[in-house]
Amino acid sequence: MPTITVEKTVADTDARATPGTRGSYRKNSKTRAARRAMRAAYRTRRGMAPLYATAAQAVAGATLAGADDGWKTALAATAAGAATTVAWGRWDGRGLVATRHRRKKLPTRGDFIAAASAVTTSGSLVTAMAATGGIQAGHSPYPALLIAWTLGHGIYWWRRGKSTAAPAPTLGEQMQLWQDNVAGIDGSLPHSRLVDVITTDYGWTAVIVLNKGNWRKAVSAAHDIAGDLDLPEEMIQIEKAVGKSARRAIIAVFDRNPLQDGTDYPGPHILNKDTGQAEVGIFYDGAPARYAFWKPSGPVHSVIYGATDGGKSRFLDMLLGTERHNGIVSIVCDPQGGQSLPRWREAVDWYEDTAQGGLAQLYAIRNVMYERSARYSLMEWTDHKGRVLRGRDHFVVDDPDPLISVTIDEAHRVLALPGAVALVLEIVLMARKCGIKLRLVFQGPKANMFGAGPESTDIREQVQSGNTVMFRTASALTDSIGLPGWEVNPSQLPMYWPDGTSTAGLGYIKGPDNRQAQFRAHFDRDPAHWATTGTTPTMEKSAAAVCGKAYDERLDRLAARLRGETPVLPDDAFTGGPADPARLATSSDPIAQAAAAIANEAPAGTDEKVAAFLAERGRPVGRNTIAQGTGLTVSAVKNALTRLKGKKQAVDVDRGIWAHPDHADNDIDTTELAEAA
Repeated sequence: MPTITVEKTVADTDARATPGTRGSYRKNSKTRAARRAMRAAYRTRRGMAPLYATAAQAVAGATLAGADDGWKTALAATAAGAATTVAWGRWDGRGLVATRHRRKKLPTRGDFIAAASAVTTSGSLVTAMAATGGIQAGHSPYPALLIAWTLGHGIYWWRRGKSTAAPAPTLGEQMQLWQDNVAGIDGSLPHSRLVDVITTDYGWTAVIVLNKGNWRKAVSAAHDIAGDLDLPEEMIQIEKAVGKSARRAIIAVFDRNPLQDGTDYPGPHILNKDTGQAEVGIFYDGAPARYAFWKPSGPVHSVIYGATDGGKSRFLDMLLGTERHNGIVSIVCDPQGGQSLPRWREAVDWYEDTAQGGLAQLYAIRNVMYERSARYSLMEWTDHKGRVLRGRDHFVVDDPDPLISVTIDEAHRVLALPGAVALVLEIVLMARKCGIKLRLVFQGPKANMFGAGPESTDIREQVQSGNTVMFRTASALTDSIGLPGWEVNPSQLPMYWPDGTSTAGLGYIKGPDNRQAQFRAHFDRDPAHWATTGTTPTMEKSAAAVCGKAYDERLDRLAARLRGETPVLPDDAFTGGPADPARLATSSDPIAQAAAAIANEAPAGTDEKVAAFLAERGRPVGRNTIAQGTGLTVSAVKNALTRLKGKKQAVDVDRGIWAHPDHADNDIDTTELAEAA
């Protein structure tokens, strides 16, 4: 192919037409400037929004003023805007999911009022301008009104922008980890999503929405989720979303555990006497953790679990201080020689520092229970309709008697004594209507802690149906026993915080809140202050009268203990009633008659009668049959069998079935089994 060479000369360049070159450059410059202005306006749209809205009002007013009946258009637009604003303020978009799984939320009350005001006032201004010719030079009020509108609504807008952090444009690192690792096909919770993500002082919290299953699935996967998010296990908390769908759970992720600092006991005013509930600590989100002393039906029994240095003693200090200064009678047994609760020796109505002393307290409390029961069954009272009735089937605090709270620390030592298990079961089943609250404290919820025999399980079930406080425990095998049905692991609570300080008081509480979340009890830094101030509440005279010498001589025994002596409990400490018959002399007083019947419930020779019946029977027999054969009450037979068991003169071969030791291996009559069942 031939090559063609073209020579370019200056003349050719000069001869080329160049019209419009300079004008095109100016046009392009103006376009670029406009684009830059638009980009700047877009970037500053949040801060300059009030000014832009004011300019739009001025333009709209001038435009509509030149049209026929333009004010009607403005009025219609104002009405539509107001209706849209109201709908926005009332619609929560429940069940609908927007981009990036962010559910539309209700505006705050302040934002809704500000939006409604902005729409209606701006619409009114535009309508007025459209009806009167727009912004006119001279004495027109519209420029001043527009400036006032800008300042009024702009100040709220700008202040709101400073106090409210702008939402992140993209998911944070942990949110992305959730999508990639937790919600992935191979993740801990496949196809789950996070909604209502909120930044907190301690990290962030959100609601987990599961694709399948319920909230327990999320709780049980907590440790795996911590691994997926590359977090320490103790820095994540998952609990049930109370009041929401069963598919939803609440997750809280901590930068630093908010319970590490703890809170100090503010004082006895934590008890609300209207509800009977006390705020005894805080949950991880700062919400109060409540403990019920009583409810409308009567006192609430309690059980407290915790390993050494778990925080049990300091928690009891707080409860006893609250009781002392709120008129609640406290009876305390500290079988560890008084070492756990030493501040309360002289600050409660009755204090014992041995297991035997605790058993004596239980016998006395049983007498008080029956004394009050007999009295309340004949009491006149006025119901909510103003009717005067006789016989009250519930307890009312301080009407006429105070609530009695019995605290037994290291309760397994008392329950190991002969007769204690049956005695505690009788009290825990019947004492609430009589205004008596039982609080048992253990190292853990193992069955052997509650004594031997089938009654031990009944005791545990009854006390756990009230308040259950579970601090750090030593065995994962017992976590589900102490808090049945709860997906928590108190045994996995750390002993120390990352800075080396103790986690004492950290645990779980099943009370009025019923939250399966970590809480930390208030710390009573000065229990001696609450123990040495105020007045010690005491039992009413009729209750004290049936407690016997064990109660009357309590201060004498305390003084002997402080002198270094070993005090001895009186003879009537472990009987069904006081030894002094003069206390319960028969009279026309129905209360005294009822108390006398209690004392006569186990007359002399009861044990001998029961033992002779078992020996003569020759085979295992039920308690009801023993009562019929001896002419004694079932309760008297039950107590006699417990005492005989301690003397090795009776054996419980099955639930409610007893026999002489020589006949324990004989066949049981099926009639007896059916009756016992």
